[in-house]
Amino acid sequence: MNQRYFKNRGNKGSILVTTVLLSVIVAMSIIWMTTTLMDHQKLNRRRREINASYYAAQAGLAQVQQWGNFPAEYDGGVLFLRMPDNTFPNLAAALPINSGNVIKVETVYPSKLRTFTSKYNIKISKISSLELIAPATSDPVSCLFKVRSVGEASTGVKRSIFAYMNPSPIQDIPLQVGAGIISLAAGVQNGNGTAHWGESWSKQPFDFLSKSQCDNLDKTNSAYDPFAKYRTESRLIFGPTWKRYNPAKPQLGGDIYNEMTAQFPGSPPASGNFENAFEQFIPPGTLAWPDFAGKYADFKTLAKSHGRYYSTDAAGNIYRDGIEDAAHMIVFNTEFGDADRVNSPYDFVFIDTIDGNPPAVNGSNLATITNSGTGVGMKGIFYICANFDQAGAGKPYDLPTAEMPVLDINGQVILQVTNLPTVYLDGVIYTSGTMRFTGNPTVYGALISNGGYLSGGTPEVYYNPRLKDGLQIPVGNVGSAFNILLQQNLPGT
Repeated sequence: MNQRYFKNRGNKGSILVTTVLLSVIVAMSIIWMTTTLMDHQKLNRRRREINASYYAAQAGLAQVQQWGNFPAEYDGGVLFLRMPDNTFPNLAAALPINSGNVIKVETVYPSKLRTFTSKYNIKISKISSLELIAPATSDPVSCLFKVRSVGEASTGVKRSIFAYMNPSPIQDIPLQVGAGIISLAAGVQNGNGTAHWGESWSKQPFDFLSKSQCDNLDKTNSAYDPFAKYRTESRLIFGPTWKRYNPAKPQLGGDIYNEMTAQFPGSPPASGNFENAFEQFIPPGTLAWPDFAGKYADFKTLAKSHGRYYSTDAAGNIYRDGIEDAAHMIVFNTEFGDADRVNSPYDFVFIDTIDGNPPAVNGSNLATITNSGTGVGMKGIFYICANFDQAGAGKPYDLPTAEMPVLDINGQVILQVTNLPTVYLDGVIYTSGTMRFTGNPTVYGALISNGGYLSGGTPEVYYNPRLKDGLQIPVGNVGSAFNILLQQNLPGT
């Protein structure tokens, strides 16, 4: 009996030892797992903090580029003054090579250092330091200046970015615009619209204004504009208000002669008052038609790189960034209107087809955009892959910096600054489809339509003579004023 008792007791003891041992192993495993999870959590938190500080530092570089684009927001446009030859003389004077000079943004412009929060308004990171530094001959790349940007997470983790910056080249779009109104299809001038300071071109027949609206084409009239002229590869169609020269009654004169065959229907034996105003049956290849249609991909890429890309739907709605939802749908005048067209830079806008493909020959993927003015004008280059109907413009501000061509005493063309009242557009509009301008819009620049031009009401088009030298889109106006030549990502300091 005693032997059995001790045997049973021994079995119970071994079970207890095993249970204790297993409990210790489980406890150690739980401790190990908890420690591992905590370490992993710390590692993930550290990674998030590094990322937050890194992106804050990147935002510092973006802020310097923004400063270059809109220097008035920082220093009144002094430091990043940009000259036509693409130099920054004030910046070079402040940070000459090997000078050791540093501009600490947090000292000079402390309110410009950004803090970033989550959607729950919790602080995530900030730009803790931003410096513009003079270049040195020992730098790995030649540059105009260097930027040190330090981002800091909410926990104090920092990341630093050191970048070498040069001015972005001024980008020229190789397109010359030789006339104020250009229709690569038919042209129709109805109503009381007038073209000033430049020519109007049409590939197909051009329906012309009544004679009462053409004082600026009559060389005997005080309103005569020697630069205004209508030219077409087809023929000009004159209405019944124009007098025809009749060889049987030469004493009656007449405004036009042999309009069906004469290349210059306003020249003698007509009265000759309009001899410099009309030219038809021009041989193809004579006029330098701008190839906007062939630059579809180039303009689209440029717009996307600068955040000025828009799409359309079949109803004629326009969407920012090509994201077709209610949050991205825009109002034309609100999105593109610019009250201050004197001091603001030229905009660049690309509005795409319905399906994002190049415009179809039959126009099947072109929306029709209808806009009416609200008293706000526009400034820039607008590439519109749609039919565009502009009905009126309200009363936008005047444009006091328009340049009017005049002839000096030697017969040479000079440009004279003048004020144009209530200017709707300072720039260029190109449409892949038809363009219709009615109401009272005043344009300084050019209107170009691939699908045909129609005017009604009293639109006034004043050609900007500088467009003869080609379109120029400064990258600093529509994109980044500076490009990063070399970037080093470093631990925060």
